[in-house]
Amino acid sequence: MIEARGRVADQGGSRKLLLQITLVTLVLVIAIWGGLALWAWQAYHAARYPGSVAMDADDFVRATPNFVFRRVETYRSADPFNLIYNWYSQRFGLGPERYATGNCLLMARSSQVFGLLHLNASVMVCDTGPDRMMFVQRTYLLRYPIWLQRWM
Repeated sequence: MIEARGRVADQGGSRKLLLQITLVTLVLVIAIWGGLALWAWQAYHAARYPGSVAMDADDFVRATPNFVFRRVETYRSADPFNLIYNWYSQRFGLGPERYATGNCLLMARSSQVFGLLHLNASVMVCDTGPDRMMFVQRTYLLRYPIWLQRWM
């Protein structure tokens, strides 16, 4: 009789431990997914110059031969040209202009975000008289390993 009560107590303790492990795992999974969702949302909206008006935006996704996500955005702002140029240059680490013509200036950069994920970013800022137009294109490229490309 005492032996049976001991087994029941052990089963109850095991169930509590399993429930605690399950809850901790669930909280960790939710926190990780929430962090990834927040990072993705911030990356998705990272190109909007503060106080600018969004004119147009478009997305393009391709899965093969490598995963590509491209976001093209157009904004308008009344801020001075040099403030906009400096903000985009610092925001994306674009550095000096690559190309300038008339009233437009193009900045571009390719970089490795982490691991197999690469970012190609370009920003064209144009002085259109009373306003400035910003044309932003960001392409995230996930390069699949060679062994996976052969399988696809």
